Amino acid sequence: MTLHQPPDVTMTKQLSIPAESPWFEGHFPGDPLLPGIAQLHFVMETIRAALGEKIRLAGLKRVRFKRIIRPEEIIDIAADPVPDKPGMYRFQLTIEGEIACNGLMITGPPEGDVQ
Repeated sequence: MTLHQPPDVTMTKQLSIPAESPWFEGHFPGDPLLPGIAQLHFVMETIRAALGEKIRLAGLKRVRFKRIIRPEEIIDIAADPVPDKPGMYRFQLTIEGEIACNGLMITGPPEGDVQ
């Protein structure tokens, strides 16, 4: 499988997670916040949808969680291909223009589909 990486294309998605979402279960009663793993899941979903391919998470670099994300907040996700680094994307999640999380996501072919 060859990963198709659109040149110079920003992949975006906007979403809001309801307070009843399972993502908030246990994080934390009376003070809910969106866990980091959920934030990374939504970045991966954004990239997969834009590429229209089944890909897997192969690695992360320089991930920084800078702001707590609460239920119902509107999250803007953006991911850009890193030039000359196939399968690597620079991403950020923002809330009202403030960076909540950013870093680099490395993708690869699905398990069992390794070249």
